[in-house]
Amino acid sequence: MSPDSPPLPEAWRPALEAIAALPEGGAALLLAATDRGKTTFATLVARVLAESVGRVAVADADIGQSEIGPPGTVGVAWADPAAVKMAELKPFGLYFVGALGAQALPLEHAVATARAVQAARDAGARRILLDTTGFVTGPVACRLKVAKATLCRPALVIALERDGDGLDNLVRAACAAAPGGAKALRLPVPPEVGRKSPTLRATRRLSRLSRAVLDAREVALPLDSVATLGATLGTGRPIPPDQAQWAGTALRLPVVYAENADGVLTLYLDGPVPRPGWESEAGAITAHFKARSIRALSLPAHRDVLLGLHDGAGKLLGLGRFLRLDPERLHLVVAARLSEAAAERVRLVAFGRARAAADGAPGPEVRPGEL
Repeated sequence: MSPDSPPLPEAWRPALEAIAALPEGGAALLLAATDRGKTTFATLVARVLAESVGRVAVADADIGQSEIGPPGTVGVAWADPAAVKMAELKPFGLYFVGALGAQALPLEHAVATARAVQAARDAGARRILLDTTGFVTGPVACRLKVAKATLCRPALVIALERDGDGLDNLVRAACAAAPGGAKALRLPVPPEVGRKSPTLRATRRLSRLSRAVLDAREVALPLDSVATLGATLGTGRPIPPDQAQWAGTALRLPVVYAENADGVLTLYLDGPVPRPGWESEAGAITAHFKARSIRALSLPAHRDVLLGLHDGAGKLLGLGRFLRLDPERLHLVVAARLSEAAAERVRLVAFGRARAAADGAPGPEVRPGEL
């Protein structure tokens, strides 16, 4: 262990024996509110266990304050007795969520977490420590943590608590949801565990996100060779360009592209969402395309949305930012740090709900109905 490593607080030492006693491949799910030392706990405990137990994996599902991999992803790495910080661990698996807050995409968050834990088991992890977000209050938080417990099958649920945290119901629910049941271990937060200011958290997020998007190049992805997820774009049958232009002229809208999917005609605009009430003028358009309904989406509103770029086997090749649609060539133009060879392997483009500028600065979250 590194001489620079802080010691494991005595209050947390019971976790060592409890995790060591788990069966091979056993996982411990960590629950705690913000500023309770979850990352410190996971780093210190995993490091000690790596010396005594051997192959220990750490899955980092704290997507807003990611240490293993960039924000908006769930990362999994091997614990290293020499590592002082979790950020020093090199991920062997990254799974895209596309949000910086736990409430935005709970389904994707739970699935990505489950994939990370399963990857650790498949790679021969003897123990797995699963760090989660500080989102622990309310019914949505409970459902998300229960989904993670159901999918990840922890044998142990560890709660780090200060007086008044009120985690009783959450701990009971997570333990009951884990297939086969899970034991609970409740530990206090030592006085030496400090608090991070909102400014520090925002600065750390910007720093880590910027590393993933800086020095990106433009990559053109043919719409007919990739699947899209999390957005309407690319999910329907393209309308011939002349007919899309005709629809735009008739409706006095800047239509540059259109798709028809199951009777819903979607018009993509090179401008903002149209004036209220425009649909009342669309009767002839919907009749022409035999559509039940019509809607319009703004392509500029897609700009800078965080993307997960995956290959045909679901492996995350890298993060990207949506730049524009090339309606003539029918290409998605994205900014990504991908080689030409990697770009040719992209088969799935997952749209997140977070935005990132070219320097990594987070932008406004995607609103419902924008994509």
